[in-house]
Amino acid sequence: MLLCILSLTIGCGVVKQSARSPVATAASDTTNREAASDTETVTPSPMAAVSIASINEARASLMQAYRDWKGTPYRLGGGSQSGVDCSMFINIVFAEYFNIDLPTNTRTQLNVGAGVRRAAIKTGDLIFFRTGRKMLHVGVMLNKEEFLHASTSKGVTISQISQKYWASRYLAARRVL
Repeated sequence: MLLCILSLTIGCGVVKQSARSPVATAASDTTNREAASDTETVTPSPMAAVSIASINEARASLMQAYRDWKGTPYRLGGGSQSGVDCSMFINIVFAEYFNIDLPTNTRTQLNVGAGVRRAAIKTGDLIFFRTGRKMLHVGVMLNKEEFLHASTSKGVTISQISQKYWASRYLAARRVL
């Protein structure tokens, strides 16, 4: 039984859940629509196609997060600029820069939002890797090639998804923006 529990919790970012709801508000609020009258049109759900302007805004917010957190060392279970793990870093970035609550555990984050094919990945998508038999890692895409994450070796950094290490460990992508 203990082995079963450990296997479920092992992964980058195994920490206690925050006081916030672990639901990605943008991902779960697909029915959020403005009141429509005869002359108004209904606004699309947050999961609809994103404009170039909003992609640029998302990239600008992610780059600001990078500037704010760059070099912060990796610390399993950490959630501050003195040390942070990958899943808590993603939780903080989405909470502070996009006002979206995400779970604080990588395995749970893997279940939020909508699945995205590898060829369709874009800015703001969560990207997941299998870094060990029972270990997962998460980052957020800056563009089609680069992602922001809390690396165990470099701390908060930007990496290329096409690097051999990451390309061979790619697991999935999820869209929550």
